[in-house]
Amino acid sequence: MQESELYYSIYELLSPRKNPERWQLYLELFDKHVLRLKMTKKELESARVFVDDRKAPEEDRYHMQFIENKLKRIDLLIITNKRFIPIEVKIDADDQPNQCRDYWREAEKYHETYSLSEPPVLYYLTPEGDFPSWESVGDIGYEVCPFIRSDKIDDVAFCSEGFSWIADCEDNPPKDIFQRNNLERLYDEIYKMANRNYLQRQVEEIMRKFFTALDNRFDENFCRKHHLKRGGNRRVEIGDCYTYKRFIDRFFGRAFSWPSICLYCTDSAGNVIKFDEDKELWFRVGCYNDRFSYLDESTAFCAGFMIFSHKIKQCLYKEDDIKPLLDGKNILHQEIIDKYDEKFNGLVGRTDLHDGQGNLIYFTDVDKTLTQFGTQEDIDRAVYNIMTEIEKLLERFVNEMR
Repeated sequence: MQESELYYSIYELLSPRKNPERWQLYLELFDKHVLRLKMTKKELESARVFVDDRKAPEEDRYHMQFIENKLKRIDLLIITNKRFIPIEVKIDADDQPNQCRDYWREAEKYHETYSLSEPPVLYYLTPEGDFPSWESVGDIGYEVCPFIRSDKIDDVAFCSEGFSWIADCEDNPPKDIFQRNNLERLYDEIYKMANRNYLQRQVEEIMRKFFTALDNRFDENFCRKHHLKRGGNRRVEIGDCYTYKRFIDRFFGRAFSWPSICLYCTDSAGNVIKFDEDKELWFRVGCYNDRFSYLDESTAFCAGFMIFSHKIKQCLYKEDDIKPLLDGKNILHQEIIDKYDEKFNGLVGRTDLHDGQGNLIYFTDVDKTLTQFGTQEDIDRAVYNIMTEIEKLLERFVNEMR
């Protein structure tokens, strides 16, 4: 399926004009899995869907109003009573110079002109969650390195968010034969993008069981005892930024993936520890795949503390940014602050974690993982040991807070 066919098929499923039977349900699911904006029923009902394709009715083709280069067309566009949501779909084609920048600028100007209440976001939808190029994003994209990205762009993937969406749609097929066939074709196409080899799929299932079992251990009592706090699941909140539920599906793809569990760190009164208006202390448990590992950090499963900046929607990683915020503050033990190095990629007090036999955990090693976690009992023993190691690390944090 060509790129244009792909996004036109998505448009046909989401468009009230093309799919009056199921469009609102499919759009609600699209928001749940891909956009993650938690639109209200009223906002969903206000939505209009546009596409860059001559087959669409003229009223469903958006014409640029504000940017200088009005010849450019947005692949998919959703406009509601609160938002202008451009979606750029990339399969094989290269980015055009300033392409994403222009689309976001159009969204920004639209929001300003029509006084829309939510900040504009461009969604960059690719098979495996790739980032747009520097040439495409211009001055709205990256900050310092490829992993510190602007909040103006959200990279989403057919193999994770897209597949979750189309699978839910498949469970609710329309009666209309044309739209049902369209849904099945699109499902097959996205399934191929999401497909891994059999052994990798087995490891992904192990990871889901492993992370879920570990996540369940961070209950209210554990968090209260160790000065931690759960967060929300809206876009770029703590429960979403590094969530394992999205990034396990990308783990064996070509894009960078960091499935994790993140929790706020709190003071003795239960308040989230903040360093200024936009920076918070988080506790993170997780791992990386080995894609674009420019800092050469280990891919071992690990835990540590990190300073998250809402300005850049990522954690800080430079020593010059991290250490002045922590030095002498009696928040973390000074020893682990002094040992921090940029190769830890933002994790202060990084501690590699072990399974029930005392072995490090590398989910990137398929054969080792399948042997290491052959049964649910292997997973349970590993989770028990990891929680013991995590408590030792957290004790150093709690003791500093007394």
